[in-house]
Amino acid sequence: MSKDANGSLQVMQNVADNLRRARLEQCYSQEVLASRAGISRRMLVNIEAGESNASIATVDKLASALGLSFIDVVRPPSLSDKARALPLRIWQGEQADSHASLLESLAMPGMTLELWRWQLAAGDSYLAESDAPGCQELLYVLAGQLQLQLPRQRQTHVLQAGQSLAFALDQPCSYHNLGAEPCTFTKSVLMVPHQDQ
Repeated sequence: MSKDANGSLQVMQNVADNLRRARLEQCYSQEVLASRAGISRRMLVNIEAGESNASIATVDKLASALGLSFIDVVRPPSLSDKARALPLRIWQGEQADSHASLLESLAMPGMTLELWRWQLAAGDSYLAESDAPGCQELLYVLAGQLQLQLPRQRQTHVLQAGQSLAFALDQPCSYHNLGAEPCTFTKSVLMVPHQDQ
């Protein structure tokens, strides 16, 4: 998810601490929570130990299984006020110019709206897992050129600065910067709870 200057995964530790605390508060065993989230118990054990670099989609599934929002799970445990936790760098690619930050999160009955700022270095990519049916994304390219691939629909979209696209997140997708300069874009994501609980 996010590497700090020392190479440690600070957000991973936030996730580990917050998940363990919430799971124990709700009296769930690791087996029960893993089942509710649709992941393996072994994966949950590794996430809670801070030893697994869980995907954004996996963390979202775990948050949903606990009745929490994504920000509740990724923010530093010492912060009780969500607003003070943002913006928060959630993902760092292998290249320094590739990163993503959660800028804002608004919880509403039955849904959460998130605003993200992403940047992909020249030649870099990000592969996203599918989310729950009903989740939607609206992306807007600020600078550079972004190629978005939606394999299930067999569609490839190439967006230039100033262009936007809306699509369903109940499918895996991939973001690619095929240009020579960093590509910067925002994502407004409407999340709904996973129904497999």
